[in-house]
Amino acid sequence: MKKSTLESIRNYLNGDETIDLTVLKKEINDEWERTTAKSRANADLYANASPIVEKVLDDTPRTSKEIFALCENELPEGFTANKVQYLLLHQLADKVDKHVNGKNANTYTRKK
Repeated sequence: MKKSTLESIRNYLNGDETIDLTVLKKEINDEWERTTAKSRANADLYANASPIVEKVLDDTPRTSKEIFALCENELPEGFTANKVQYLLLHQLADKVDKHVNGKNANTYTRKK
């Protein structure tokens, strides 16, 4: 956020009624769009990848890297094995059983 925008907000909240609220509103909305663009893009990326990853899950225990290898060509560009693991542990957690294998990599299966 620009310093002038922050100063305008401060001045307005302290009683300065000469602040142009239309300009201030636009500056705040622009800042909001700028700061939330990355998170919206990530949310879209995971939403697009979720059904693809879900499609390859079955009763065979596989690591996140193995699951990634099965669907790598269908996943959105930039979607990595680490993102598959995050997807399995967070967004698909209610559809996936995680199998902890001690010192070996965890494996995942479709929840029955």
